Amino acid sequence: MSLSTTPDKYIESSGSRLSSDFEHLRHSSAFSGLNLDVVKLFAYLSTHRSYKPGDFLIKQGQKADQAFIVISGSAKITVQHRGRTITLQQLEKDSFFGELALLAQFKWFFNAQALDDLEVIIIDRTAFQKVIEKYPEHKDRLIERVIQLRVDRLDSQTAFMLDQVLDDEDKKQKL
Repeated sequence: MSLSTTPDKYIESSGSRLSSDFEHLRHSSAFSGLNLDVVKLFAYLSTHRSYKPGDFLIKQGQKADQAFIVISGSAKITVQHRGRTITLQQLEKDSFFGELALLAQFKWFFNAQALDDLEVIIIDRTAFQKVIEKYPEHKDRLIERVIQLRVDRLDSQTAFMLDQVLDDEDKKQKL
């Protein structure tokens, strides 16, 4: 597994990485409408990382402790099942995934792999807990938002998989 990491956002003297990450978070479905101080703290505590095509962000079976927001590029979500790799979903700009890792301890049950040059913002469980500790009045809303995002992704994944099944059935009927 190769990882290509961009320079740490705190090295940049202008603070442009922090400002840019704040803007991405503020406009993402995961954070839009939240208190700006909460979003600023997430931007400060998050990591910005780049991946090359083929790089894995997540490997099935490894410890889950981070969530990802796609800034640019795309990634695919796959699962190993019965010796095969099955694509569950393709993620594009502004996609938020891995969100359950902010709330619970488990091992990844899927893979996430860059399809092209990919930039993400990564929020780990420790950062999420720090934000909740600093802003306990926002805890319920943050947890509800994480759960809603997971429900939305599950709905999207289900539609993607059903489309695959129906496309396969259509191909068989044409033969």
